[in-house]
Amino acid sequence: MKLLFSATPAFGHILPLVPLMQAAVDDGHAVGLLSSAGFRAAVAEELPPEVEFLDAGVMPEVFSEDAAVRTGADVFHPTPTTIGEIFGGSRVDLAVEESVDQATRWAPDLVIAEPFDAVGPLVAARLGVGWHRAGIGPALPAVITDEIDRVASARYDRLSLSPVAALSYLDPCPRQLQDPEWSPVGPVRAVRPQAHRRPKDVTLDLPDFGDHDKPTVLVTLGTIFSDPDTLSAAVAAVADTGAQVIATLGSSLRHATADQADRADSAGVRYVPFVPLGQLLEKVDLVVGAGGVGSVVGTLAHGLPMVLWPQGADQPINAARAAASGTSITVDSAAGISPAVAAVLERGEYRRRAQEIAAEIATLPPAATVIAEITRP
Repeated sequence: MKLLFSATPAFGHILPLVPLMQAAVDDGHAVGLLSSAGFRAAVAEELPPEVEFLDAGVMPEVFSEDAAVRTGADVFHPTPTTIGEIFGGSRVDLAVEESVDQATRWAPDLVIAEPFDAVGPLVAARLGVGWHRAGIGPALPAVITDEIDRVASARYDRLSLSPVAALSYLDPCPRQLQDPEWSPVGPVRAVRPQAHRRPKDVTLDLPDFGDHDKPTVLVTLGTIFSDPDTLSAAVAAVADTGAQVIATLGSSLRHATADQADRADSAGVRYVPFVPLGQLLEKVDLVVGAGGVGSVVGTLAHGLPMVLWPQGADQPINAARAAASGTSITVDSAAGISPAVAAVLERGEYRRRAQEIAAEIATLPPAATVIAEITRP
């Protein structure tokens, strides 16, 4: 079969889909990824080499700015209405023509779309093929999904199409992180999540700290909200506890040079560029992050506790679910990081709870099983 994945051009939306892509490739299927050409080079090394990239649409800074102009809202702290316009309106309007053209030429048998992606389902309706929704973390609240669907429905009307329900929801979220009030609208297939790794591990030149008795903490704010001042504040707060720090340099829509910021290593701090999370988690005892879905679910798959400082988008939702699971403390400022890190490191219940969830994650069906189920029902 030919499986077309459709996703927002951002690491947090695409990387959680990679295990499914790899499983599909391993099972002998042709695999394509429909996303913005502007993200092709950035994500190329993260994908199985067999995946064919289909260029369509614009980058997040473009469709987010378009949505900001349409709504007058702050897209970095959006309401459900703003989220609906960003993903169900602006992104679709700026991608649909190219997406339909590319998909028509590629002729998929099945479409798999992530939760924020309204393009893939529209393409599936246009081509008359089935599609599945692939989760990337805790299911989005109905107030958000309903708004994305409501705004997108006008685009279906313009094309004389009717929305088609997903065949199933591929759920990578462990039970303890899922909102207990979530009511799925169709069949749910659990799939085992994992922290992202490349097909070939990155060569990581990370000098040894020298003091193996001290805990090591990973500070990672992701790729959208990685403001350099915020990163510096988080690193300083963790270092104040006496822990050793590995910090990732990211990139931000509001600070395009954040990934090039001048950061000098010190005795207790090591800065690294973008490195797949799975490699870094092997070296740390705790993660301090912003609450991106990939970081939260990947960290728990490794059985590690967290301290989360949400910066925007869906991060407060993910942080709240992690805190409710007993694996994390949520803070609202850099000042809260030091006492939270100390508490998590001192109290074994956070690590024990994270390890319990990791054990349950290990029992979930692997991506290979799920791909086999949806391609050979």
